[in-house]
Amino acid sequence: MKNDTRSGAGRIWSKHIAAVIAVIVLFGIGAVYILNTWKTYLSKTEEQALALAEAAEAFLCMECFHSLDADTSEEEYPHIKDSLMRLTQYNQNITAAYLYTVKNEKANFVAAYGKSLTTNDQTIGKHLPETDIYNSALLNGEPVVSETKNQWGKYMTVLVPVVSRQTGNVLAVLGMDYHLAYWLSEPIKHAAHAFIVVLCILFLSTAILLILRKNDKLTQLDKNLKASMELFSAVFEQAPIGIAVGNKYKAYTSVNPMFLKITGRTREELKNISWKELTHPDDLEEDIKYFEKFLAGEIDGYSMRKRYIKPDGSAAWVNMVVAPLNLGEVSEDTHLCLINDISDYVQTGNALRESERSKEVLLSHLPGLAYRCNYDTAWTMLHVSKGCFELTGYEPESLLYNRELSYNDLIAPEYRERIWEEWKRVLAARKDFRFIYEIITASGKRKWVQEMGQGIFNSAGEVEALEGIIIDITDQKKREEQVQYMSEHDAVTGLFNRTYFEKQKQSLDKKSSLPLSVIIGNINSLRLINDAYGHAAGDHVIVETARIIKSCLRKKDVLARTGGDEFSILLPKTDGKTAYKLITKITNLCEEHNKKPGSKYNISVSLGYGVKTGDKTLNDAVKEAEENMHNRKLLNRKSSRSTIISSIMGTVYIRSQETEEHAKRLVDLSVRVGRKLNISQKDMDNLELFAMLHDIGKIGIDNSILNKPGKLSKNEWEIMKKHSEIGYRIAMSSPELEPIAEYILAHHERWDGNGYPQGLKGEEIPLLSRILAVVDSYDAMTEDRVYRKAMTHQAAIEEIKKNAGTQFDPNIAQIFIDSL
Repeated sequence: MKNDTRSGAGRIWSKHIAAVIAVIVLFGIGAVYILNTWKTYLSKTEEQALALAEAAEAFLCMECFHSLDADTSEEEYPHIKDSLMRLTQYNQNITAAYLYTVKNEKANFVAAYGKSLTTNDQTIGKHLPETDIYNSALLNGEPVVSETKNQWGKYMTVLVPVVSRQTGNVLAVLGMDYHLAYWLSEPIKHAAHAFIVVLCILFLSTAILLILRKNDKLTQLDKNLKASMELFSAVFEQAPIGIAVGNKYKAYTSVNPMFLKITGRTREELKNISWKELTHPDDLEEDIKYFEKFLAGEIDGYSMRKRYIKPDGSAAWVNMVVAPLNLGEVSEDTHLCLINDISDYVQTGNALRESERSKEVLLSHLPGLAYRCNYDTAWTMLHVSKGCFELTGYEPESLLYNRELSYNDLIAPEYRERIWEEWKRVLAARKDFRFIYEIITASGKRKWVQEMGQGIFNSAGEVEALEGIIIDITDQKKREEQVQYMSEHDAVTGLFNRTYFEKQKQSLDKKSSLPLSVIIGNINSLRLINDAYGHAAGDHVIVETARIIKSCLRKKDVLARTGGDEFSILLPKTDGKTAYKLITKITNLCEEHNKKPGSKYNISVSLGYGVKTGDKTLNDAVKEAEENMHNRKLLNRKSSRSTIISSIMGTVYIRSQETEEHAKRLVDLSVRVGRKLNISQKDMDNLELFAMLHDIGKIGIDNSILNKPGKLSKNEWEIMKKHSEIGYRIAMSSPELEPIAEYILAHHERWDGNGYPQGLKGEEIPLLSRILAVVDSYDAMTEDRVYRKAMTHQAAIEEIKKNAGTQFDPNIAQIFIDSL
């Protein structure tokens, strides 16, 4: 009994010892399990991060790295940055993604996106912290996972080298930062689970030991189930595609976060909404058709592109796969729905199609012919815009692939070789093509066009095609020709101007033109004609003079109007004798013109010539011609002025009531007074000329006012009073008449200051003007006028006496009366 007790106690003690040992063993096993779980999930997290980084690295554009150099303005930078941004958006546990490479023996950012960077674009070009992990990934070409720390906290950094597929060289390093808390979350969670399991095992160790056999299988099954559930949960929750479980009766019963993100719904919403309500109406019919076949067992599953309607009314494009999900007897009609967001892809496709449509619309409205053609001598057209017909008269289809004719056939023959050579030049230099040339349209008409184009090169640097536009610039060319004509021609005569003349001087100043004669001509008294008759009369004289000179010249001679009244002539291969004969011929034609009955204005031109020979310069010849012209002008001046003055006086007599007899009477009466006053011979000569020409300004007054039979209106009288100023300007334009200009201006001034145009008073009025005022009034009163009869001699004397001291100088009035 004692032995049985002792043995029973021993068994119990043995069991206790076994239990303690078992607990210790279990504790050790639990510790190992917890540590193993920690390491396992830490390793898994690292593997998943590396796998994600390597997958991201595989989709990066290798060609972009060859030219990317830490410059946000480069066109490759947006593509790289967009890839990094999408990476952080699809996996929000990544706080930052960046690329760096070695520059100046230091690691430098070339692209970055994320929260753990100061600002993404400001980081570009900055040095990374000088730590071994960043240099290790670059130098060794092996992935690196390490803990890092910055001002925002602690992170787990994953670095994966980006290796060139052609050379095997490390181009850059892709880096991703994870919050340390996230990185350790899974290991901690699973380690916590393991810890709880160990505690439970330890707590129940006694029971487990008692029922160890029975519970071994259950424990193992439980472990396997938990592992499976954890794996399923991890895959379900972290999958980068939307996953939903549904059946034929209800809405989706279980969805993962990505499904919620794509559809824009919450779990609560999806419990109460059928998938049919979420589907876009335009896609519903097709979806239902496939789903009914799926339920009927006709198909094992299906995939389609469809749209889910979000709460805000927008649509999310997805690629959807529906497949059966066998969960045993729990649910026989369960199915799995997998969706992948393709909204960006669809939008890009739509944008591309819209771009093509807009491009076609734009090309159809361009003012010309837009094209794409082969680089060959025929310029074989691959695409021609609708503007082709308006430009060439041919339909676009007739030029495509040289169907009816090639574009080269339209180019004017003299330009074809030049255009080909210019294309060769610009393509070799990779420059844009610009050329102006002529084409021949379907109607045979020539048009000026401007072509602007460029070469399209393939990856091998070879020309694939040419693209550009050809526009009609015919009107522009005409305007340019008009501007060119106006810049080289005189507007009044149509002759060449001084600019053209100077160019021709340079052009003809060569040995083959010798002897080269120059003729300089100047119209005599043109200023006097302008002042007396107006600028229209002066222009008429200029035009007639140009016509006469031009009629005497050869085709090769150059005639230009080089000044207001000056003409210049270049005579290549002409000696001095021939030039002198030409001057004589021009002079004779001017005289013949003046003798014609219908000739209104006399033309007089002073001409001089000079000759350039081998020992003289052209400027010497021009100076010689100018000197000869001035000498001739001095000889012609007196006769031409007298002729013009006689012509002016004749015009005055014709247009007004004044007669030559009236002028002679005024001269006679004025001379009488002048002698009584004992004025000098010079003043006496001026008095005679003044008495004849005092009303010369009336040629500038309208006939209807000059010859009006009745009283002038106030406005007409103001116009009539202008004749003294007009006469003054005419006289000032002639050296012979200039001495009497002041007298003409003042001949209607009054002694009391009430005259015009200056309102001079008393002796402020020139003496000769005071004399003529009395004489002219007497003659006017004693001669018949259209509007009244003449006064008697005595009545006129009385009127002069009456106005002496007011209208007339009283002294001169008395001397005049005494002289009669």
